[in-house]
Amino acid sequence: MKKKSVTSLLILALLIQLVLNMAHPVTPVLIRSLGLPSIMFGIFFASMSLGNFFFSPIWGGLSDTKGRVKFLVLGLFGYGVSQLGFGFATNPILIVIFRILGGAFVTSYLTVSLAYLTDITTKDNRLKIMSYYAAVTTIGGSLGSLLGGILGNTNYKVTFVWQFILAVILSLALYLVLEETIQKKKIKANIKLNIKLNTFSFSKYKDLLNKNLLVVMILIMMFFFSSTSYNSSINYYIESILNLPPTFNGVFLSIAGMVGFLANIIITPIIGKKFTKEVSFKYITLILALSMMLVGLSKNLVIFFGAIILFVAVASVYVPVQQNIVSTLAKENYGTLMGLQNSAKAVGMVIGSLFAGAIFDFGEKLPFIASAIMLFIGFVILMKVKIEVE
Repeated sequence: MKKKSVTSLLILALLIQLVLNMAHPVTPVLIRSLGLPSIMFGIFFASMSLGNFFFSPIWGGLSDTKGRVKFLVLGLFGYGVSQLGFGFATNPILIVIFRILGGAFVTSYLTVSLAYLTDITTKDNRLKIMSYYAAVTTIGGSLGSLLGGILGNTNYKVTFVWQFILAVILSLALYLVLEETIQKKKIKANIKLNIKLNTFSFSKYKDLLNKNLLVVMILIMMFFFSSTSYNSSINYYIESILNLPPTFNGVFLSIAGMVGFLANIIITPIIGKKFTKEVSFKYITLILALSMMLVGLSKNLVIFFGAIILFVAVASVYVPVQQNIVSTLAKENYGTLMGLQNSAKAVGMVIGSLFAGAIFDFGEKLPFIASAIMLFIGFVILMKVKIEVE
């Protein structure tokens, strides 16, 4: 393990996650300013996830053969450009196009960063390093929400301009700082990458997938259905239903992120020592379901916001545990497998965001209740199906 690479990646991950989350608190303002219906919030989320789905396995597979760093740079720079277009476009169709492009580019960074992290860790220290990674991305995301809310409090377009500028700067930093982990002599030629966007098929990756991984991929879809149904609704709910300003939204999300950061630093290592991966996965899912059901049913704002903080904290622990399981079950070609994982994630995000947008007008808390139900189903699957992790 190269300590320099781990430290560099963690620092950059914090800053990059800050940039990736800057637009979240001001997106509802953008939708209202254009006079668009609330369902467009779900459509914009789904558009980005659609780009995720088609391009995740492509970037992951390419990074296995062409190297990681160039695709980290490409992903972040392309995302910055697409977000600038998103922030200044006024035509809904053009916005959807920019969102698809944003999803296609950002998934290059997200997929390859996980493969890079797997390259520079071992099975013994992977959960620890991944918990640090999840912690810094959580804190980065919360700071990004705070910064984006402050910058866009009077004009939401200011947030998008700064998001673009910072994305360009950090793209250069990725190129200059990170060491390449893929050497040409180690490239495996046994995987032929199909880059036809409309012919993606899991059958082409049957050698990588087994029963355990397929179950985990299904659970990943279900988790991200739930988290996206929540994420695509909470900003709009806080600003449009509770009538609270973007600044409050940013501050609250930053507080929730801080709690998530502490949970990763303190709780994740304890879980790794005290419980097996399967047991941790199972009961974290149950706690997520219970906390989200509380969000959906509570009429008390203190309980409502408290349950959100609990959900965010536990979700931040869930991610490294889930990621460690996938990495443990994988034997090689981490980039390709991370691409498949992100495609599974994208399926959940597309369905979750569209579903949340469709039912929001029938009941503003229905997306939260639907999230909880999906997580409960995931818990039942984990109770019935044994995942064999070494």
